[in-house]
Amino acid sequence: MKRVVVVGGGIAGLACAYELSRGGARVTLVERDRRLGGVVRTERVGEFLVEGGPDSFLATKPWARELCEELGLADRLIPSRARRVYVLSGGSLHPLPEGLFLTVPSKMGPFLRSGLISWRGKLRMAMDLVLPRGPDVEDESLASFVRRRLGREALEKLAEPLMAGIYVASAEELSLRATFPRFADMEREHRSLIRALRRAPPSGNVSPFLSLRGGIGELVDRLVARLEGVTILTGKEVLGLEPSWRVRLADGAIEADAVVLAVPAYEAARLWPGVPEVKYVSTTVVSLGYAAGDVPEGSGFVVPRSEGRRILACTWSSRKFEGRAPEGRLLVRCFVKGEGEGAEEVAREEMREILGLREEPLFARSWVWPRRNPVYAVGHERRMREFEERLPCGLHVAGSGFHGIGIPDCVRDGRATARRVLAEDPVRTSPAGSSSFPPRPPEAR
Repeated sequence: MKRVVVVGGGIAGLACAYELSRGGARVTLVERDRRLGGVVRTERVGEFLVEGGPDSFLATKPWARELCEELGLADRLIPSRARRVYVLSGGSLHPLPEGLFLTVPSKMGPFLRSGLISWRGKLRMAMDLVLPRGPDVEDESLASFVRRRLGREALEKLAEPLMAGIYVASAEELSLRATFPRFADMEREHRSLIRALRRAPPSGNVSPFLSLRGGIGELVDRLVARLEGVTILTGKEVLGLEPSWRVRLADGAIEADAVVLAVPAYEAARLWPGVPEVKYVSTTVVSLGYAAGDVPEGSGFVVPRSEGRRILACTWSSRKFEGRAPEGRLLVRCFVKGEGEGAEEVAREEMREILGLREEPLFARSWVWPRRNPVYAVGHERRMREFEERLPCGLHVAGSGFHGIGIPDCVRDGRATARRVLAEDPVRTSPAGSSSFPPRPPEAR
């Protein structure tokens, strides 16, 4: 029976441990925190259900939905009730035009009628229909791609705020290939993004987001309950790795045939020098519950940098999913830049100024996430591929810092990593002293 240690108890680590246990491995899951689930935080505040981390996952990426169904949670899945998203522009909320796929219009009527983009900006976006394909490059920034195909206004009013809402990073920093490879494929195959979408438009009225009736925490709870035979160690920090393979803790060590580092890239680098550097940014999530509030129909809004606001985006949680607030009450969720000093007051002030919510909220609940949001820089995929090709047999990495930030990506990555571990021949594991091992840091000696 293969012995495997999974370091990290977030969604990727839990999915990996689950798949390994199903495959007959003897698994030990080690998590530094006292609780499992990583950034997933679901809490009840009176009759409100609030999420401190992700509140949903994309239905178009099937891996999280399939796992929920496999775990017996199919009847707990709920779709988003509201599809409309707004952009704050000139101090006012403008709905994203119907049929807009991120920054690309697939329906001309709603796009032409929208007041969000100027006529000059619309004409520039329409030039995508006649522009030639771009240069044949391995990768480029998302900002470079959008400027090249659709123009500066599309970047500033559409791509930048939407990327800030998803990746908490500037489009100038983000790799096209690591974030939206479909755009690159559309240009290569169809030349024009607009033509590509008109041939295969986004799904009509099907909600792109799913959640669970009791919040995303239900997925964590069910996963943990299904870790049959897995030894779970919480509140334990891994101090180092030794060949082949010995996982050192403060109170002893665990012998293993394989190790999976399902932790942020900077934590993986502490344990295994040579992990490519990945930038991480910090955010604070603030949920506010109101006795009443009149907000437009929709799920929330995103904020361009040009607006000079202190929040990146806001979700109207009680509009987005059922069961998040009592009837007639309003629950909103704000994403504040940085590590949250005064974040609750910032959120209150922004809601007063943007949405006119002048009454004091019934409650405020905040979660600070220092260095939890990875930024995939240009060339990220190549660097990760080259790094993983150099890893010795028996050592693997998984999670949002490496192969995708959303819940579906983490589920897919965790389970795929487990299958690779199960398929490995343990006899090939690098022996102690092998040159494939980097020098051990001083604290591990």
